[in-house]
Amino acid sequence: MSSLIDCSFVKILVSSRQGVWAMLILVISVHAPVLAQTTKPQTQSVVASDDRSAIRVRYPMPEKLSEFQTDRDYQYNHEAPPPENPVARFFYWLYTKLMRFLRSDAYQNVWQYVILAGVAGFVVYLLMKAEVLGFLFPKKAQTSTLDYENLSENIHAINFDAAIDEAVGQRNFRQAVRLLYLQTLKRLTDPGLIHYKPDKTNQHYINELAKTPLQTDFERLTRQFEFIWYGDFPIDEHQFTLLRKAFGDFSTTQLQTVR
Repeated sequence: MSSLIDCSFVKILVSSRQGVWAMLILVISVHAPVLAQTTKPQTQSVVASDDRSAIRVRYPMPEKLSEFQTDRDYQYNHEAPPPENPVARFFYWLYTKLMRFLRSDAYQNVWQYVILAGVAGFVVYLLMKAEVLGFLFPKKAQTSTLDYENLSENIHAINFDAAIDEAVGQRNFRQAVRLLYLQTLKRLTDPGLIHYKPDKTNQHYINELAKTPLQTDFERLTRQFEFIWYGDFPIDEHQFTLLRKAFGDFSTTQLQTVR
C-alpha cells in the first residue's frame, strides 16, 4: 500500500513544474550519505611495540666532560676556570679585563664617548689622507712664480734643479714630477737621442728610443708621469721621493752608458 502511495506521490510531483525540483532534491537527499561515505578518508591504526627493555645511561668521556665544564657557553651561574695553555690564559685574562671595563660605570659615562670620538677622528684622517674629503677640507691654494703652462716650450732655458726644489718646497709634487719629466726630455735631447718639439706626444719620444736600451725604462717613467699629471693621481712626499730617485737613476746611470 505504501509503495502505491509513493508512486502516486512521485507522479504528482513529476506532473508539475515544481515537482521536478522536488524530485531532484529527493534524489540528492537519498544519495548524499552514500557519497559522503565513499569520500571519507581511510585511516589506519598502528600499534606501537611494547618496549620494556632496561634503560642504559650513557656518560660522556672524561676528557669531553672536562672540555664541557670549561666551556664558557655552558657556564650559566659562575665563571669558567681559566684554560691551562699560557697563550689562551693570557687572552682569557685580557678578555676578562675588557669585559669588566665595558661593564664599568667609567666606560658607560665617559670612556665610550672618548673612544667613539677617537675612532671618528681616525676615520676622518684616513679619508683626508686618501683625498676623499677634498671638497670639505680644500688644501691651501699653492702659488708659484713658475709659468708651468709654458715650460714645455722653454726646456732649454729652465734651471730644473731650482724649479724642482721650489715646487717641492710648496708641496706641489705633481708639478715637480712634470719638471722631472721635462728635465729628462732635455737630457735626451742634448746628445741627440730624441728630437724635442713642443707639439710632439710622449709616444713619439718612446718610438725614437726604439733602437736603444733606454726605451723600456723611459716608457715606464713616461707612464708614471702621465698617470700623475694627466690622470691626476694623488702623490705624497714619500712617493715623490721614490719617483725622483727613479728619474735620477735613469739620467745618471742608464743615460750615461748610451752617450
